[in-house]
Amino acid sequence: KRAAFSSRNFENILTWETEADIPPGTVFDVQYKQYGEKSWLNKRECQSITQPFCNLTRETENFTEHYYARVRA
Repeated sequence: KRAAFSSRNFENILTWETEADIPPGTVFDVQYKQYGEKSWLNKRECQSITQPFCNLTRETENFTEHYYARVRA
């Protein structure tokens, strides 16, 4: 819940909160897309991860565009 981009030092990091009672071994998959696109793209390095963050800097490098990201547990 509460997934949000955090931009520092020219990096765009997607972070999210997890529930307190999240089961052990839960993994996350991150997807992103540019505004206006229909298809979500998988962030290859952020598939089946356990940490609550993902670096999307390369995927969101065009600062004049708008991007969306989502996380699935």
